[in-house]
Amino acid sequence: MYRLFRGGSRKALMKYLLIFFLGIVSIGMVLTLAPLPNDDTTSQSNVLASLNGTQITTQDLQKVVSAQIQNAGNDPKTIGRIAHSALDQMILRQALLTQARRLGLEVSNQELLAALHQIPYLYQNGQFIGMEQYQNLIQQETGMTVPQFEAELRQTILLRKLRQSVTDDVQVTPEEVQVAFRRQNEKARINYVVFEPSAFFNDVKIMPQALQAYFAQNRINYKLPEQRKVKYILIPADAVRSQATVSDAAVQQYYTAHLSQYQVPDRVKVAQILFKTTDDTPAQAAETLQTAQKVLAQIKAGANFADMAKQYSQDPASSANGGEIGWIGRGQTVKAFEDAAFSMKPGEISNLITTPYGYHIIKVEDRQTAHLQTLDEVKNTIQTTLEKQALESAQQALASKLQQELAAGPQNFDAIAKENGLQSGETPLFSYNQPVPDLGNNASFENLAFQLSVNTVGEPITVPKGMALIMVTDIVPEHLPSLDEVRARVEQDYRAAQAKVLSGQKAREFATQAKTGNFSQITKADGYAIKQSNDFTEQDQLADMIPGSLLGSAFTLQPGQTSDAIGVGSTYVVFQVVSHTPANEADFASQKDTLTTQLLQEKRDLAFEIYSANLKELLLRSGKLKINASVMQQFLSGYQTSS
Repeated sequence: MYRLFRGGSRKALMKYLLIFFLGIVSIGMVLTLAPLPNDDTTSQSNVLASLNGTQITTQDLQKVVSAQIQNAGNDPKTIGRIAHSALDQMILRQALLTQARRLGLEVSNQELLAALHQIPYLYQNGQFIGMEQYQNLIQQETGMTVPQFEAELRQTILLRKLRQSVTDDVQVTPEEVQVAFRRQNEKARINYVVFEPSAFFNDVKIMPQALQAYFAQNRINYKLPEQRKVKYILIPADAVRSQATVSDAAVQQYYTAHLSQYQVPDRVKVAQILFKTTDDTPAQAAETLQTAQKVLAQIKAGANFADMAKQYSQDPASSANGGEIGWIGRGQTVKAFEDAAFSMKPGEISNLITTPYGYHIIKVEDRQTAHLQTLDEVKNTIQTTLEKQALESAQQALASKLQQELAAGPQNFDAIAKENGLQSGETPLFSYNQPVPDLGNNASFENLAFQLSVNTVGEPITVPKGMALIMVTDIVPEHLPSLDEVRARVEQDYRAAQAKVLSGQKAREFATQAKTGNFSQITKADGYAIKQSNDFTEQDQLADMIPGSLLGSAFTLQPGQTSDAIGVGSTYVVFQVVSHTPANEADFASQKDTLTTQLLQEKRDLAFEIYSANLKELLLRSGKLKINASVMQQFLSGYQTSS
């Protein structure tokens, strides 16, 4: 029902610090590098790169990579890309810091303080929050001490100053802004055909040699996890039900011992119609009051309360049920609602009750005064409770007996089950988190099954069908499989990969034909579906989630001309230009400043990227930067071995 009950919540604070810290420059990776002693040769086996006496080790890279591979799965290619990219960023950061210092750039205390002032929550109403709170905040949000944080922040500011010194002279000409304006505002309309790999999936022919080659190249992706097989004995409730009898004396004894559970407080069973006013203006509240008064008058005149609640009540939890709330006790609702409900008799309907939530019409359906329920009233409930306890006790007793017998003679597993009137079973091989017949996807079962050694019987566990005892009979360690073990998966993946190749091939063939023939006729003859776009710019997206930026030739080809096959993600597109709509030059003045800023940022980004790449290349050629490829290969092989 609508919240008549009291409560509150507290918002969690800020992740802004780390975002700000990493976001000042695009290469701002958090890393502390230790000096490499000139006479130290023993540590070289874990050094990925060194620059001017500073080393980057496998431990440094591990910290960065581990934070980024959560969604990479076991794909070594993905992990390899992440690791190489992370190392490159780490090297680049150190190279740029070295260059900044060589150029005499520094970060003053005033500049550091100005950067700290930009971080929300460190200064409230212009006043510093205090060193103790500052230390706690930095520790919680970044995991650093204040000196570590400020040292990293100084480095980030230093990199920003280097970037500014490199790119400040980069400017944008009026001609470049004009070209950008036309590029962003010119529109094209096309007819196009999308070549989805899924459309060619069933056309892929699987040749044994090709499938074997594909599997050999991608075998690491099919590594099978550890699998286990267990024997089990189920003890369902029916197996011990005859032992779980409950006498009248036991019921009486339980009732006497738990009298406090059967004390029923004052309570009323109510339904309501709520007219909310929490967000109303005074005028709206007055209008809501008029509606409530009219509905009340209709109910007093004989209208059905439940029907009126379904039509008018604004309590989403109860309106669909005719306003039915159910039983409420004292102290559960706001006072005005409670006072009204407990002052009424069953069948009575209240006048309008005003609470902070709005206007209520209450109907009391039943009422109970405080009393002790009799044994007859609760006997069935107690009987059910005691029978359940007796069943569980009997199951546990039988399970304990079986466990002792099985531990003494695990080779007699099936015979022991039969002697006790139970059936044994054996699972197929299964991996962790894989549902198992009879035992389901059960955490207790899985944890025990993957802890036991072969021919060892575990403690009794509860499973959906009752209690169970299990014994591990086989363990297959994780391994790289043969093709036959995973053939179905490999064939599926091979078809998907070849379908993409085939879709590209079909798209190129179609484009070649369409360039010299009739686009529409060839589309129909080949059985493809032709689609029509609306007018779009390079910044727009077509209906098939195709970015206009990937269809640049739509703005250079003439109407009637056909494009090459263009890759868009896993699909290909071939289009024919229908029309062009030139940019409206009258809009240039309003867009000029924004375009200039955007274009300047892009040019400066590119300039700094080129500067950074050239700096790295120069350091490599001079020998000041050394990268150890063999250590990187060792680093990556560790992931392949453990995945």
